[in-house]
Amino acid sequence: MGTSEQSPAGVEPVTGSFTATGQSGSFVPEAGRDFNISVWGTFVGTVGVERSMDRGTTWLPKWPDEIFQISEPRSFSDAEPEAAIMYRLNCTDMTSGTINYRVSQ
Repeated sequence: MGTSEQSPAGVEPVTGSFTATGQSGSFVPEAGRDFNISVWGTFVGTVGVERSMDRGTTWLPKWPDEIFQISEPRSFSDAEPEAAIMYRLNCTDMTSGTINYRVSQ
């Protein structure tokens, strides 16, 4: 799990790192506003972006896979039009190294 700090937008970022498979903490962006996802480090592994529309009971991979399955350092923005949608990162494969992440708005 990661740490968090208050952002100017009022939404706490989710930060941390993976050294094994697992999930990050959840992030709930404000609807209709862009939010950022950054993954960096020296690693051999894969992190997927997932979202939940039922308060974390069911997690679904974000589509399309070529954007939201991350196997190299990357930073991008996305937007969520619907309120109360949760996001998280899911490290599904970890061979070596450390994957650092930050999800923020």
